[in-house]
Amino acid sequence: MQIDPNSTAFRVLERLCRLPKPVRSISDVMLNAEFGDPHAVRALAEAGLIRARGWDQGPGTLWVPTPAGERLYAEHAGDAATAG
Repeated sequence: MQIDPNSTAFRVLERLCRLPKPVRSISDVMLNAEFGDPHAVRALAEAGLIRARGWDQGPGTLWVPTPAGERLYAEHAGDAATAG
């Protein structure tokens, strides 16, 4: 998947990947509240860059980046770091 670093999809991926690894997940409700673009979340999931998992206890969905999503984010984050 090609991803524009200025897109909502990239900002969602960035938000997930910048979290500390042990807590690298955000609920569906929080992502929609923060970004207001469920289509971006769905596109990332369909591209295999994030995946859904359940809570340890309770209902709902948590989104976590996949290894492919983490690699893509790292590539773009590296580009931004060297460009700035």
